[in-house]
Amino acid sequence: MSDNNKTELSSVRLSIVMEWENTRLHGTPRAEILLDRLVRQWQMIVAGDYPANLSPEGEMYLERLEDRAQLIIASGEVPGPILNGELEHQLNECFDFVIEVVEGLEYYPLKNYGAERADGDLIFFVDSDVLPEEGWLAHLLASFSCSETDVVAGQTYVAPTSLFAKAFALGWTYALRDDSGALLKPTKFYANNIMFRGDIFRRTRFRSVGKRSRGAATLLRQDLDKIGVSIWENRMARVDHPPPMGLRHMIVRALAHGRDHYMKYSEQRSLEGFYRSTGVAAKRLGIGFRRTFRDWRRVDLKRWQVPVVLTIISSYYGFFALGSLLTHINPNMMTRHFRV
Repeated sequence: MSDNNKTELSSVRLSIVMEWENTRLHGTPRAEILLDRLVRQWQMIVAGDYPANLSPEGEMYLERLEDRAQLIIASGEVPGPILNGELEHQLNECFDFVIEVVEGLEYYPLKNYGAERADGDLIFFVDSDVLPEEGWLAHLLASFSCSETDVVAGQTYVAPTSLFAKAFALGWTYALRDDSGALLKPTKFYANNIMFRGDIFRRTRFRSVGKRSRGAATLLRQDLDKIGVSIWENRMARVDHPPPMGLRHMIVRALAHGRDHYMKYSEQRSLEGFYRSTGVAAKRLGIGFRRTFRDWRRVDLKRWQVPVVLTIISSYYGFFALGSLLTHINPNMMTRHFRV
């Protein structure tokens, strides 16, 4: 399509915001793979090389995209050279690329900070630790070919690449990988792979979660509901989220998970918070067991591995419940530690 035709249809500017917080746990190799795939997929979009299963309406929308997108990496600590020279060169070739550093900011505040500097018609939040599949970016962008679509999340799953990962694919918060390609309204969405029309996100932003580490996606859904905005999930836009990085990270993540659910409605000590959060741990343990017994073949488990997976799931939700108990005993200590 000619530049004149792009102008007649009104061009679309994309801003990509990536937090750098998760590299503290998972390191930079995953982030570099993600950025390399982002470059390659954006180059394909600009060249008009679209996925074969993209709709004609989706292709027409992608043709309206400006050739240069904006890429903002938001970091909460002063980094050294965070990217290798060749990758940084590729990013500067493809994007209006900048690294923004604000010391002390955590996960959601970094996203908000990056969004404040975004000038796009679309604002795309992608986490530094997810790995996208082929066609991910094109499918997510093409979702906006419908004028009534304001917010679209991709699908996030845990790839069952090891016995430990299989336990989290079955027992953690994410559903198993779904290749149906459905576009649906999800019961739950995540902030690690989600795109907004810019004016919609600027009306809401991620609300403060107070002393917690996570939970702003739930609050955002409430805010979007109030202004009549629906969230969609495009299951053609899939990313692999890593499981915890070993036993220590699993324990820390589970303790933080319990604390965050304890403080979901109140940061004050309360029996209600304790009963509710431990109840969530028990419920999710039950869901993990049911999914394991139902879907163990889908993740290529051997029969003898099923008890091992159940043990890992039980350990995670045991520490989740312990996090709730420790928060009830000493909420200030739990607030200072386990910032994941």
